[in-house]
Amino acid sequence: MTRNPFNKQTVLQGAITLTAAWIIIRILGALYRIPLAHMLDAKGMAFYVLPNQIYYLFFALSTAGIPVALASIISEKITIGHYRDALHTFRVARTAMLLLGLAFFLLHFASAGWFIEIGLVVIPEAYLGMRVVAPVIFFAAITAVYRGLFQGLRNMRVVAYSQVIEQVILVAATLLFSYLLLPRGLEIAAAGANFGAVPGAVGSTLMLVFLYRRQRRDMLEMAKQDLSEVREGTFSVLKRIFVVALPVSFAGMVMSMTAIIDQNLIVDRLQLVGYSYDQAAELYGEFTGMAMAFINISTVLAASLGASLVPATAESLAVKNLARIKTQLSQAVHLALIFVLPAAAGLFLLANQLTLLVFADESAGIPLAALAAAVIFWSIHLVTTGALQGMNKAGIPVRNLLVGIVIKVLITYYFTPTPLGIQAAALGTVTIFFVSSLLNIVHLSRLVGFEFNTVEMLLKPALATVIYVRMCPFCIPGNSSNMGR
Repeated sequence: MTRNPFNKQTVLQGAITLTAAWIIIRILGALYRIPLAHMLDAKGMAFYVLPNQIYYLFFALSTAGIPVALASIISEKITIGHYRDALHTFRVARTAMLLLGLAFFLLHFASAGWFIEIGLVVIPEAYLGMRVVAPVIFFAAITAVYRGLFQGLRNMRVVAYSQVIEQVILVAATLLFSYLLLPRGLEIAAAGANFGAVPGAVGSTLMLVFLYRRQRRDMLEMAKQDLSEVREGTFSVLKRIFVVALPVSFAGMVMSMTAIIDQNLIVDRLQLVGYSYDQAAELYGEFTGMAMAFINISTVLAASLGASLVPATAESLAVKNLARIKTQLSQAVHLALIFVLPAAAGLFLLANQLTLLVFADESAGIPLAALAAAVIFWSIHLVTTGALQGMNKAGIPVRNLLVGIVIKVLITYYFTPTPLGIQAAALGTVTIFFVSSLLNIVHLSRLVGFEFNTVEMLLKPALATVIYVRMCPFCIPGNSSNMGR
């Protein structure tokens, strides 16, 4: 074939495209929380954040692993010239996800009250938010298939466009509905903010369908060039998709369950040492709704590198080029650390100032300072997980994540009712990704001979960060005292 109708990109090009999009998304995601936090305050933010965590649980169960699975399988089929079979795989996945998305949307909507009744959700004001955000599940299932197709074709531009459009609409709708419903009370306003995700999901779905229609003719032309007559059966396709997708979905589900358990543990354990319910809910809102916003922004490059590694690694594996996988992975980890080490230092040293400036809430800097190191380990986890997923080893990072989560829950349970308070939950989050990233590296060392070059990847960027911090007029060393508060 002499041309590339799909705008296929290299790992670095794909990473740059996704990084640009995700920076926009994360900035918008952080910025809209400023007026939202002013409208809802820390308590209302707890009402808003919790339904999103329930949504992420259902999203993880039904959808989270689909883009990764499709990207890996389609990329592999394209690499060996089975173009017709790649398109067939997409169509089978699309039909399956339409049905699965509808089923999980209805299940999500119906189970909101049950979560409160069994005590898994200890903030009953989140009930309305849990119900109104449910339709997003259906549209997310559809967009997952289209994003998996374009990611597998290594056309990250389409993936990026759809994500930016979704976030722009979400931000506008969230603020609008929250503002209009604020006179009716915090609970209703927070639910309005949750409903803002629905127009965003619809807009993203329509855009992806439109872009697919525009390129459908090129895809059919490519399929005609496939003379192999290979066509994998529908059951076999579904089995392959879900074999890859289920571990990824399970990881997302576990993270969502951890967040839900976190709110239960934090609110309950803080009350054991004298905090009222309202005070405990506010601390939880500061940790999850404010401090975590900065962490999410800082991991954007690593997330895009991990996503780009999935199809690239699958291609290399298809032609048994393990050396290329090792090189791509080393470059991605090195690039991620160059970016996140200064980010982590800045978050730690300027935690109070950042949360005061952005959210007008200086106390949210306490969990932020404790969370800062999570940026480093979470980034390594994201990059190494992308490589493992591309190698059809998605179960490995899930198991590693589980080990970290168990330790995190124990830290939150035992240390939250101590002088550490909300910092215990933050340090537990750091532990999750420290453990999982370390274990991922160990497995990649065995699989492809990956070596974590401590001097090149960690010490040199760390030294540059220290020099920068010493010279930076805004990085006041006294701010590090937040950790002892």
